[in-house]
Amino acid sequence: MTAFNPARPLRLGSIAVAVLTLAACGGGDITEPDTAAANLAAADEPAARAGTLAASTLAAGSLPAGAIELVTSVNGRAATASSQTCSVSANGRLVLFASDGAAFVASDTNGRTDVFLKNLDTGDIQRVTTQSNGAQLAEGGSCRSMTPDGRFVSFGSGTAVFVKDTQTGQLTQASPAAGTVPQVQGYFGGSMSADGRNIVFVTQPVTTQGVRFDLINVVPRRIMLRDLQTGSLQTLATDNGIVAQGQVIGLGAAISSDGTRVAFVSSFAGLVPGDNNNREDVFVRDLDSGSTTLVSSTSEGVASTAGQYEGVSLRSDNTVSFGTAGLSNLGPRGLYLKDLATGSLTLVLGSPDGDADALSADGRHVLFTRIYSNFDRRVFLRDRATGQDRLVSASASGTASNGNSTGPRMSRDGSTVVFGSSARNLVSPRPQAGVFQVYAKSVAASGAN
Repeated sequence: MTAFNPARPLRLGSIAVAVLTLAACGGGDITEPDTAAANLAAADEPAARAGTLAASTLAAGSLPAGAIELVTSVNGRAATASSQTCSVSANGRLVLFASDGAAFVASDTNGRTDVFLKNLDTGDIQRVTTQSNGAQLAEGGSCRSMTPDGRFVSFGSGTAVFVKDTQTGQLTQASPAAGTVPQVQGYFGGSMSADGRNIVFVTQPVTTQGVRFDLINVVPRRIMLRDLQTGSLQTLATDNGIVAQGQVIGLGAAISSDGTRVAFVSSFAGLVPGDNNNREDVFVRDLDSGSTTLVSSTSEGVASTAGQYEGVSLRSDNTVSFGTAGLSNLGPRGLYLKDLATGSLTLVLGSPDGDADALSADGRHVLFTRIYSNFDRRVFLRDRATGQDRLVSASASGTASNGNSTGPRMSRDGSTVVFGSSARNLVSPRPQAGVFQVYAKSVAASGAN
């Protein structure tokens, strides 16, 4: 199996992603973006976007308050191979996860990590990393994002980015075919708009060996935007073509739910006037106007001295959230919220309290993890209005998790938090020791974004 390390703390949905083996996906039953246009156009109406797996759950209720459900179960028993949380649908009843396990679906013989979508109401599990005809992908895949209704899922496989229609089974390669973009050897990321039409991903350029035996990009790392309905592809203006003068940092970029803006981190100083802090910064690109805004700044507009950022996310309330990796003129290491309209900057959660992972849609609740023993963590939910913290990684009776719990994600309606954990005391029968499972926990909180 292609191994990943779910025990590693996942702070703020880090922009770093795992680079899979440099090999092509097995089989050729993949739809190119232009021929996939009709498939997406036919699904334009909101009702059509519900999807086969999603349709039966849109009106379903959540779990009883405080209840916890094992997502990674096979025939009622915990999986024997580790899994990792990816995403959860808006209503909390569809959970996307990646796993090394081969027992979730029949004929899983590729020996790789695959991406799965589980319907918590029916118990049905769908393998997402398959070709349009249902055949498995030789390279498996790693999940990137999911639309709120669970209809479309983006994932990486090999060095390409794909989008899966979970209703029709259609697989579309969002990134360009290998070898078609000069001096680029792969594509990573895959953030989608809420309707699944637009997706952004980052290029991985060919590298050359530097004087200190480090690897240097031949051309700058860039962000590409694909319209999956029309098939159009554009490269965003994020550099001047000279690597030494700056480029997109990390292998992730975020697109807004309406598909009109893209957030990213760049070390290029020529994107906005007066960017003279000689550090990486967080930016937002307005796709309609073509304007770029520097986001990583104080409420007074002074550029940040942080120089390293994590988990940049565009929110529907015209704000951007991002995490800093150290003390700066913004404040302590932590999660910040920037209002694009007013320029106001707010510290949501500082590092002394824990490492933030998600913020609710109304900004009132924040999900975070906190170390309780050695390197083991527990998941908490803070009500920012009252300052009260609630333990999420706990059994239905309230017993705290006795293993490492990481990667929490909250449903948009605020009903459910999904997280990964190696704990053995959350459900019965007890899972196998040392195996990360994925859980869905019912919570009483407002919606997440």
